[in-house]
Amino acid sequence: MNTLTHNVFGYGSLLWNPGFAYLQVGKVWLPNWSRRFWQGSTDHRGTADFPGLVCTLVPNPGQGCWGLAYVVADSEWPEIRAQLDYREKDGYELRALCARGDAGELQCWTYVADAHNPSYLGERPVHELAWRISRAAGESGANADYVLRLHQTLLELDIEDPHVAELATRLTL
Repeated sequence: MNTLTHNVFGYGSLLWNPGFAYLQVGKVWLPNWSRRFWQGSTDHRGTADFPGLVCTLVPNPGQGCWGLAYVVADSEWPEIRAQLDYREKDGYELRALCARGDAGELQCWTYVADAHNPSYLGERPVHELAWRISRAAGESGANADYVLRLHQTLLELDIEDPHVAELATRLTL
């Protein structure tokens, strides 16, 4: 029996909707990266004419991002990767990053959309991010619903994320 596994780090919608079977899941810390709503979404939460915003990871030395590591069987990885490649198609690239969990360091696969992709919108004042999010919608629904669901999920997981919390507060005022 093949006991090899892969770890998938989820920090956005994968937290509540992984969309794949996994063997186990645990909370992990990804050092030197932060979750930010700087990636444009022309498919899931916006359109080509009015992109929404979804989160990506940005390098942030000295900081970090909590998320979930999903352990998947090696035999399932090719199919899961193909599904995730399609899901994260709008500017995301698969990367191997080192997270920290209860058992120590853990290599995880995750998707990062950086400034070199055409859908990247980058850093903006929070009020501009909230304005765009409040007006955008795509094939997966309203952009604001994504932010509010992420915020709620982070609270349920006992994860503090000031960036997401501030956006959620602005969207509910």
